[in-house]
Amino acid sequence: MYQNIVFAGGGNRCFWQAGLWQELAKHIDLAPTKIASVSAGSAISCAILANRLDETLNATMEVQAQNSKNRYWSHALQGKNIHPHSELYRKIIHKALDKPSLVTLQNATKNKVLLAELPAWLGPRSGVLVGLASYQLEKKIHHRVHPQWGRKLGFRSRFVVANQAKTIDELADLILSSSCTPPFTPIMRHNNTHVLDGGMVDNVPVHGVDTNQSKTLVLLSRPYKDLPNTEKITYLCPLQKVEVESWDYTSPKKVHSTFEQGKSDAKHYLKQLLG
Repeated sequence: MYQNIVFAGGGNRCFWQAGLWQELAKHIDLAPTKIASVSAGSAISCAILANRLDETLNATMEVQAQNSKNRYWSHALQGKNIHPHSELYRKIIHKALDKPSLVTLQNATKNKVLLAELPAWLGPRSGVLVGLASYQLEKKIHHRVHPQWGRKLGFRSRFVVANQAKTIDELADLILSSSCTPPFTPIMRHNNTHVLDGGMVDNVPVHGVDTNQSKTLVLLSRPYKDLPNTEKITYLCPLQKVEVESWDYTSPKKVHSTFEQGKSDAKHYLKQLLG
């Protein structure tokens, strides 16, 4: 039905994609030949390809249930990051996947994960400040599905195939690099160069697949009033704002409700997809 599927970023909000996928897959053949993903959308897409979607949801809820704060100010006195997110993110990935599921992922549909290369005129710290500021400002002013300012500032796409990861830790490094959003995560390096969340280029990486010759399904993670649907590209978004926030790692019940909303919204979209 769709040759390409694209997973947008959005942190915890991407569990809407997980619920949507689980429900849609009961009724339509979701067997893409190519996938492009970014940030937490890459985590969800890898979980799907590894046949570990339920395990990923459960791991996330278990890890977040054991975490009481999004900021631990006492860590600053020890010279540590006050945000626990990076460590917990990695813990979730290791808890959700095992060696057999990694092999399943390695042999599954090619999944291109988007990282953002910094502009040549910016260093890693200034790149973080400029990139995050422009991303947040453009989102508030224009609320575009596909942001434009990052590219104009010189941020460039780097796609890395998730299926080529040889270990779970290597896969976690890739997912965290695609999700790199200081101060929640440290500044990441990939192939000896600094990278940021691929959303700095485009939080909906449709440019990672061929949309001219094949049909593409795009899974978003936030509501939009106007979706740029075309004959070849279909966008699906939450029908209303999901309950969980992107970087709230203290609310497992909200993660679950976001997953359930995805399943509920899927029933609405099935009428559209099946005509």
